[in-house]
Amino acid sequence: MNFQLVPQVYAASWVEINPECVSPEGVATIKGIECVFSNLISPVPALLALVAVGMIIFAGIRLLTAGADPKAVAAAWSTFTWAIIGLILLSVAWLILVLISKFTGTDVTTFTIPTL
Repeated sequence: MNFQLVPQVYAASWVEINPECVSPEGVATIKGIECVFSNLISPVPALLALVAVGMIIFAGIRLLTAGADPKAVAAAWSTFTWAIIGLILLSVAWLILVLISKFTGTDVTTFTIPTL
């Protein structure tokens, strides 16, 4: 009986895509931790931006449906304000990382495990 977590077809294609993460035999290496962590972290800024845009849309809908209720209007504007603040903070944080990368020459926007 052959117990494989990943069929050979998928392992072979993974070796072609990320040769540094998997050995030629299809066996995971310690460098694979870097690949897994990088794959988990890389979409986070885009997801945060998507959530902020969703909150802006939600605030707009709340503002349109608030009518003449001043509390509902204030809550909608508060949601809108915090969503804009979140987008600005996300942009500033990414800009700081890019500037650090440009001035120091070190790529701080991607995750790597240093090797000796």
